[in-house]
Formats: sequence, structure tokens, C-alpha cells
Amino acid sequence: MRLFFSIVFLFFLGSSFAQEMLVGLQVNPVVKEKALQLQQLKESGFDTIPISTPFFDDFRKPTVFPSEARWIDRYAFVNTDIPVFPVNRGAVTLDAISDSGQMYPNAIPGPTTFLADHLTSRYIRLDSIFTPVPRALSPDDSVYLSFWYQPQGRGKPPHTADSLMLRFLVKPAWDSITPTDTTHFEALWQEIWRTRGMSLDTFYINNNLYFVQVMIPIVDTQFFTRRFRFQFYNYVSLASSAEPSWQSNCSQWSLDNIYLDINRSYTDTLHPEITFIERPPSMLRNYSSMPFPQYTDNPTNEMADTLDILISNRDLEDHNSSYGYSMKDEAGAWQKDYTGGEYVIKPFYSFGYVTYVPFAHPPVQYLFPISAADSALYLITHQVHAVDGSMLGDTMQAYQRFYNYFAYDDGTPDAGYGLTPAGSLLAYRFKLNKTPDTLRAIQFFFNRTLSQDNVQFFYLKVWNDANGKPDQVLYDELVLPKFADSLNQFVTYHLDPPLRISGTFYVGWEQTTDDNLNLGYDRYNNSREQVLFNVAGEWLTSAFNGSLMIRPIVGKPIPLGIAEHKEETVRLKVYPNPASGEVIQIDLPPSLTRTETYTLHLYNLFGQEILQEPFSGKADVSGYSPGIYLITLSGSSGQVIASAKLVISR
Repeated sequence: MRLFFSIVFLFFLGSSFAQEMLVGLQVNPVVKEKALQLQQLKESGFDTIPISTPFFDDFRKPTVFPSEARWIDRYAFVNTDIPVFPVNRGAVTLDAISDSGQMYPNAIPGPTTFLADHLTSRYIRLDSIFTPVPRALSPDDSVYLSFWYQPQGRGKPPHTADSLMLRFLVKPAWDSITPTDTTHFEALWQEIWRTRGMSLDTFYINNNLYFVQVMIPIVDTQFFTRRFRFQFYNYVSLASSAEPSWQSNCSQWSLDNIYLDINRSYTDTLHPEITFIERPPSMLRNYSSMPFPQYTDNPTNEMADTLDILISNRDLEDHNSSYGYSMKDEAGAWQKDYTGGEYVIKPFYSFGYVTYVPFAHPPVQYLFPISAADSALYLITHQVHAVDGSMLGDTMQAYQRFYNYFAYDDGTPDAGYGLTPAGSLLAYRFKLNKTPDTLRAIQFFFNRTLSQDNVQFFYLKVWNDANGKPDQVLYDELVLPKFADSLNQFVTYHLDPPLRISGTFYVGWEQTTDDNLNLGYDRYNNSREQVLFNVAGEWLTSAFNGSLMIRPIVGKPIPLGIAEHKEETVRLKVYPNPASGEVIQIDLPPSLTRTETYTLHLYNLFGQEILQEPFSGKADVSGYSPGIYLITLSGSSGQVIASAKLVISR
């Protein structure tokens, strides 16, 4: 089966063009959160003990960082988001983001390249083997290192000046110690292989494959030591741009099935397995998650009709296999099972992915139970197994969540979305089943940028619907982007007061500047038809396949099943507002103590701080031009705890 994947990036350098934009990330929140959890463990301890052959990693486990059992660094990113049609589920991606989840500090504007990610193996015993009997190794043992690689994937394509490289360790780092001094010498490496950057489209046209395998024989005797090591690394060039925030993560390369062993040959390219290729799909027709009361009001139309499952037989032999999935609640009191029966899965290399409908497009035969609960959680398990005695097979699991928010996205940003120029409108369409309902808040996931130039005021908006387009503005508030650096940790903007909504509604923004707000964008799930933008007086459907990371919260006042952002602020009372005189009065809300010391901040429409002073209950605004401003109040820790919009009109 011939599959063709096309990714289009519209990347303009001037802000005078009216358009929607999609750019790479400058912070990977998943990596950053994992790095904080592990406190960025560095090379030490375990790395002094070499491991033995065989060496194999298919990055199937969702560990974020490569396994410490085989790798010594954490710069590469284990994921299912970036690779397109990988060898099996999951791969490891090298890009321009470090193990802290942020762009490398040595990143510079293009066209000059800079050294970015590394993926470095532990020491490997290539001097000896110990089973079935101990003996020395030599080039006669036919040692091969193989791997599969892909440029770009769902990320940004490496430029032609960029490269992915592989090198072998010649000599570890060492210190020369004398009675008077100590000199450190860096490790010596030998470059073994490299490839230049290109788009995934070009890569596929050149190879008729989405991943290409490389076979490298190890024949030089200098590498047959007890401390053999190999390392993948990439050189990256950023776009040269007058807009610093658009110089973002790029040059993605994904690696899969890295395998080192003896007694191999150039034709030893197989790792027999029957495997799922993509992660489990949502059981819902439209959403990855939705409020449970909204689901229970129309469950038949909210459930998907069928699922799309990619299964591959990475062997040269046919295998009679079974496939099925199960749905069960947390307590195990409710469970439904689907079985696709048995089917002979033919080799992928000749026949492609499985097309047998009960395996590839299984029907969704069951509804989740209907109840009066406000939330629900169900475990979905997919299994495919050979029944011919070969023991090949795979299992994957995911949760179907029903909390109090609508989500098209999967919670992981793969890119950043924005509009230009000032005045541009973005609207995201959602539809209620149980109507009317109450819109309590809207969650956004904004990506951090290097220069923080996306911290610009925008109007958070809610519209009703008229003939499939946004119509009357129901809510309009001036706010600033805030950030959360963890997976599924969105920033929550509470609506004050909550808004009664019916039927189809839209949430989004109106921009006050030309700058890209850099909203998190999920390229794995596609809800393009629900994304509308307006830059020239007409509502248009987005040109990009993916999902915005915006989630409206509806229903009861207390959030269920989602994390509240710790920096949510309360409202200050400011009067007179609009202000036409010199001095305004500012009252603390009842929830704040009068004994603590607070700092008052005033920001203009461009996000620039123009006033900072100890809070006294009033402020002199006589020197400021008419316009819209934001007042914030911070506590002793510097955290913003209260805010208000101020209009000056003279």
C-alpha cells in the first residue's frame, strides 16, 4: 500500500502579510517536565559499567527520555508525536531542543549551523562475549550496527545545510595529572556516517519509504574494546528572520530500531514482529475528550463508527493472528470486548499494512455507560497476537477521558500557531448536545518563545453561531498569554461572570499586535475544519491539518478531573474606570489579606511594564495616553495574584 504524506509550512518573515502561521516549538513542555522530575541526571555511576551485546532499542515505551539501560544522555525525545509511519510504535527524535526542554543556548540565526542534540550509547563490550562460552571478539565476528531514520516527520524539515551524523568513540575523555597541574582532554571520536537535511516529501520521493534503514559493519580493530560507544548528533540552522520568535525549533530527525550485534550480515535487516504503528485512537467521533454530561445526552452520535488501526508484520513469513480491543471502567465493574477473529497477516515489505477491515477498521460496537456522574474514565486496550506459535504480538493501552472540558487535541504541542496582523481573529468551533449549558472557563496552552515577544495582550472572545460562522460576540476580555510547562497543564482563564451558551459556540481571540501568540498546536489529531480565522474581513477555514490547544470548560462550577493553573488571578476593583482624571483608586478583593505587602504593575497594550510601585490603594495615571492598560498585583514571591483592565479616556 502506497501512502503519501505531505506537510506544508507557510513561513513568512514580514509581519505586513495577513495570514495564519505555523512555527516550530521553542520549548518542549513534555521534555522539560520529565527533566525536572529526574533532576537532569548526568553521566555518572552507571556509565562506568559496560553492557554486553546484543544492543537493541525500538523506543516503544513512552519514557520521554531514552532508557538509562542503554543511553547516557537525555537530549533526544522518545515520542509518538513526531515520527510518521515509524517501524513500530514510538521513535526517538533529535532536534534543536535540549534536555531542559528549551532551545539550546548556542542557537544562532541561520544560515550558520550549530551543534544540537546527542544520543549517546553506554559503553559496550566489543572486546569479548561471555555466552555460551567467554571469548574475544574481532572483525571476523561480523559485527553490524543498524538503525532506521526519518527527517522532519510531523515537525519542521531540516535545511539542506543541516545534517544527522553518527560517530564512534576512539578514545574516552581523560585527565593528564602532573605534580603541578591537571589537564583535561576531551573524548576523541571518528565520524562514521552522515546525511544532509531534506523534507519528508523529498525523502519519500527519493526512497519510496518513510523510514530508511542503514547497515554499518564494524571492521576497524580500534573499536573492538571493552568501552566501545556510538553517538548520533545533529547540526541545526535556524531561519534568519527579523522576528526573533519565529526562529524556533526545527531540523527534526527520528530514529528507530537501533540494533548492534555479532554474527550479522548486510542482509540481516529484519527484526521479526507483529506490531501496532500508531498509538490508540479516540473512541469518540470528534473529540479526544469531552464533558461526560455532554456525552451522555447524545452518546450514539458522539461515538466513532470505526477506528483506524495500523498493524504491521515485520517478518518475511505469514502469521495467522488475532486482534481485538476491550473497554472497561476504572473499577472493572463494566467491560465490553470486541474481537476481529483470526486473519493471516502477510509481510509488510510486500503487502504493506494490514487492510483486513475487522483488524484495520474495527467497528465501535458499544456505548460507554450512561449515568448521572459528572466525569468518567475508561481504559481501552488493543491486542494483536500471532496464533501460529511464533509468539509475536503487541499490546497498547490508552484512557478515554470524560471530564468537564472539550478537547480536540491530545495535550502535546508539536508546533506553534499564530496569526498576523493586529486585529486578526481566531475562532474554534464546539457543539453542545445538552443545551443550554454554562461556559465557566477557557484553557489555553501557549508555547514559550526565546524572546518572550509573544506576551502581547489579546482579547479573549466567545461567539455564538450563525450559518456555520462566528456571529455575535458573547464575551470579550483583554488578557495576556500565560504559560504552563507540563503535559496537560493548560492555563485556565475563568470567565467573569460565567456565560450561558447554547448549541454551537466558538472560543478564540482578537489580536492587538502583529506578533505571533504561539499557541500550542497538535499535528497528530486533525480538527482543521473547526478552526476559523479572519484577517481581512472574511472567515476562512484553516489551511493546516491539526488541532489547536484550546479547551472550553463547561458545566458545574467546580473543575473535575483537570488541573487548575496555580497562577490564576482574582479581580481588582478599579475606579473611576474609564479614568479621565489623574488618580485612580484600587480596592483589594476580600480574599487578600491587608497585612501582606503587594506590588502594583501597569502594562500598556504591547505588554510593556510602564509602572511598578508598592501598592497603596491608588495610582497616578496622569502621564499616560488614552488607551487600554492592564493592572496587576503581585505578592512577596512575585506571583501575580490579582488583575484588572483599565481604560484611560481623556
